[in-house]
Amino acid sequence: MHLPEINFGGQSWVRCTADGSVKDLPSAIRDRGSSIRNNSDRTAHVHEKHNHAGRWVCVTRSGGSLHDLRDHHLNDQTRSLKTNRNACG
Repeated sequence: MHLPEINFGGQSWVRCTADGSVKDLPSAIRDRGSSIRNNSDRTAHVHEKHNHAGRWVCVTRSGGSLHDLRDHHLNDQTRSLKTNRNACG
């Protein structure tokens, strides 16, 4: 789940993919993400550029969250998402 406002406010965007990736987020959420909550059983890497490029942040699985992407220099700069089974770190 990817949310547009700091502290999980605003309309949420939910994504489930078979391969665990989104190379370019939909225009409704692209470059608008400010907080993230991950309810999946995989870790989520959120990238600043399309096709999983540029700076990124890892969100732990099963309820992991980041309430303010400004702390990671990614506020309103989210373009792609990739999930995997590896741990963050």
